[in-house]
Amino acid sequence: MIFSAVAGAAVASAALWMLKETGAARRRTINPPAGFLAAALIFGAVYAADRAAFPAMPGLTWSLNLAVVAGLLLYHWIKRKAAAVRPANIANPHLLAEIAGLERMLQRDPLNAFCHEKLSELHEKLGRRDLALRAARAAAELDPTVKNRLRVEELEHKGRA
Repeated sequence: MIFSAVAGAAVASAALWMLKETGAARRRTINPPAGFLAAALIFGAVYAADRAAFPAMPGLTWSLNLAVVAGLLLYHWIKRKAAAVRPANIANPHLLAEIAGLERMLQRDPLNAFCHEKLSELHEKLGRRDLALRAARAAAELDPTVKNRLRVEELEHKGRA
């Protein structure tokens, strides 16, 4: 019984931490009532499964609980590592659609500094430093604010490094 309670609490805690870290909660916090409900449901499910399985298969139950907790705790880390290894030529379709929309807007209004600035940010996210620098220079030329000039300097510095 103690094992089931501890395992349920560990899995529920790991699940809530994973939800918080992966950005399921926009502000990296979880609404207390929603968090309590999620934790209670997870705890109940793990507790009931452990109570049923532990007497017959204690080794397997222990191993599965450890694997679930480890998987939940490592999920965020594995996801970040996989994103870092992701080839630059595989682009996020939402970013590509946003770039296409901004380019259409720039065809209509080529003097829109905000579109150039946003286009620079999106190209940088996709690893296209040359296009990002070109768009940042256009934004700085149209709107020579400190922010735009610093962005050009930052991209030039990253290009040299």
